[in-house]
Amino acid sequence: MEKAAGNPLFDGVYNQKIEAAVSQTLGKPYRIDSLKSTPRGMHKCAVFSGTLGVSTPYEVFVKLGRDRKQSPDQFRIEAWQLDYLREYSPMATPKVLGLLLEEDLPLLILEAVPAVEPQSRQDWEQIAQALASLHRVTNDRCGLETHTYLGVFRQDNTWKDSWAEFYGECRLRDTMSLAIKAGNMTAESRGAVEKLIQRLPQIAPEPESFSLLHGDPWIANLLFTGTKVVAIDCGLYYGNREIDLTTTELFKPMPPVFLEAYSYFYPLEPGYHERRDLWKINQWLGHVTLFGERYMGTLMEAVNRYL
Repeated sequence: MEKAAGNPLFDGVYNQKIEAAVSQTLGKPYRIDSLKSTPRGMHKCAVFSGTLGVSTPYEVFVKLGRDRKQSPDQFRIEAWQLDYLREYSPMATPKVLGLLLEEDLPLLILEAVPAVEPQSRQDWEQIAQALASLHRVTNDRCGLETHTYLGVFRQDNTWKDSWAEFYGECRLRDTMSLAIKAGNMTAESRGAVEKLIQRLPQIAPEPESFSLLHGDPWIANLLFTGTKVVAIDCGLYYGNREIDLTTTELFKPMPPVFLEAYSYFYPLEPGYHERRDLWKINQWLGHVTLFGERYMGTLMEAVNRYL
């Protein structure tokens, strides 16, 4: 059994609870045989291998909460989003097998996804088609019926009729308030972002429709199995699909074939390439909140481009 330093999931104290939750959800006894660590960002995670029923191999992915204050709500919202996607969109998601919130630290138990690295042009085309299909699910307003999370940040999804208003108030101003609270915004940078928010109705045209957005669709959150694309770690809301597309460029950029294929399955609106950095500003505000001066230059370069 693989060991992972500092990961309580490897101590065995959660095994019985995991087995019980999976058994109850799937209606067959589940027994854990081994586990391995997996890098999944802010939480301690592990993949548990075991036997379902008499002899069926079955793996589950388990995420351990960081604290008793925010993690239960994060996990509850994460599970809700996976169920929402499965019900209202063509996007595949892992099955939620257990949500244990009445614990010292909460657990989220999901069906494990056997992901592989996309290699061929056809692989990237399939990923592009999956995201385009998600974006074709639309609403007549921006927002969502509940808040969601983008990493550690709680996202305000209050319904709005205008994308410029939603992006300005529920994203830029809301995220900037966190950067201000962290002490990482100067009066000059704050004034520039405020000016940008006021300009949004002139520089951010309303899209033809408000798409259901993944919210954080870089490649680590669009798992490719070789036959399908599975969405994880979402931050759902209805909005301008262009902001989802710019997120695919931020951390581990998709190859050019991805955007080419996406444009084939769901043609882009005129002017997309000129607006790309505008939609990245909310991400840079989040990075300034977490890391301070390190990302201030990137943030202000993007802001000043649209002033």
